[in-house]
Amino acid sequence: MNKEELDITNLHWVLQILQNIEVGLIVFDRDYNVKVWNGFMENHSGISSVVAKDENLFTLLPTLPKSWFQYKTESVLKLGIQAHCNWQQEPHILNFENTRPFTAESDLMFQNVTLFPLFSTDKQIHHICALVYDVSEEANNLLKLKTISQTDALTRLVNRGHWQTLFEQEFLRCKRYEDTASVIMMDIDHFKQVNDTYGHQIGDRAIQLIADIILGSQRETDACGRYGGEEFVILLPKTSLNDAVLVAERLRKQIEETLLPLGK
Repeated sequence: MNKEELDITNLHWVLQILQNIEVGLIVFDRDYNVKVWNGFMENHSGISSVVAKDENLFTLLPTLPKSWFQYKTESVLKLGIQAHCNWQQEPHILNFENTRPFTAESDLMFQNVTLFPLFSTDKQIHHICALVYDVSEEANNLLKLKTISQTDALTRLVNRGHWQTLFEQEFLRCKRYEDTASVIMMDIDHFKQVNDTYGHQIGDRAIQLIADIILGSQRETDACGRYGGEEFVILLPKTSLNDAVLVAERLRKQIEETLLPLGK
């Protein structure tokens, strides 16, 4: 095999590798027209490389955040350096389905993206390369750990530390915008007597049932937490005192009418 044949073989191998690696590869020009679209992009977008070639990137990927992506690209073109974005900045840069949805926190793929310039022989930048990495497993693991660290294990309510953080954020929001919020604090009457008489397992079950009632009544904007052993707190953004009293009374009645392990 002579050098020319070897070079052709090596090029052929490189093209096969680029086509089959588990990383998205897109090459586009200054007008965002696609020149290269590898197998990863075909598989996850459902668009073949034949269709993608010379099409506008934003037409092919309409959910791609255009202004953000153009800002990143312009910095690469002006400075001639790489630009990076991780999933914590933009969780779903490309709207691709997660390939492992049953063990994931999201149905969409989490991605990291690297943009870098492709210099031509005239040392000018006429094209940009984007590499798209599927980091769903890493992202989902971190999100699960974050959820665990913020959740009370017994009740599935937010724990005291996270609730206090949410309270402080809401306090600052109300102060800044002169808005209203309310807090409900509640506990279980004679709970120590329940534990002493019937045991902690029955006591835990009572706490869980009351937490379920609270969770079932909360709005999307509310923050319901377990503040202590049998103490609960509910943060109600944009809620007046009178409305908060109505919410508290409704919860009290629901709890009163609920069959607990020891009866009503």
